[in-house]
Amino acid sequence: MTSPDQPNRIEHRMERTYEVTATPEQVWDAIATADGISAWMVPTQLDPRIGGEVSFDLGGDPMKGVVTDYTPNHRFAYEEPWPIPDKVEDLPADMAEWFDSVGVRLSDVYDGLDAVSPIAAEFLIESASGGSCVIRVVMSAYGAGADWENEFWAEMIAGTVEIFDNLATYFNTTQGATR
Repeated sequence: MTSPDQPNRIEHRMERTYEVTATPEQVWDAIATADGISAWMVPTQLDPRIGGEVSFDLGGDPMKGVVTDYTPNHRFAYEEPWPIPDKVEDLPADMAEWFDSVGVRLSDVYDGLDAVSPIAAEFLIESASGGSCVIRVVMSAYGAGADWENEFWAEMIAGTVEIFDNLATYFNTTQGATR
């Protein structure tokens, strides 16, 4: 899908839906508080307000983003940059090796890096019957559709889906929920 305001930009998108036996308040606590996110994802710091910072500790430099929506019990959203530093000399060696392994010159990455938008993550909570909620998780970004973007996005999302699947497992083990 292309961006309506910039037709040459390609959308990268991932969407997952989970039904859990929990109240909207319980889901909110799990997805939009630092303690809640830390319980099922990774250690997290969060300034809970629009414009606040969210920071995920992935075991190296933390991934930092900005909260774009904080509507209690309904919607939590944030944006973060692609995990590629602004300057090639700041690129970690393992990431440079990954680009080399997929046959992408770093000059091509950095020539097109300005075409990628921040990665947007959105959690939506909908009440369902029988004391359950549906959680919809959407991640998206726009780029030029370069091969490196597509491969990078696919690998990043593969790992991210596993992390988001932990959210359903969290409710299964702590609340007796189902997916």
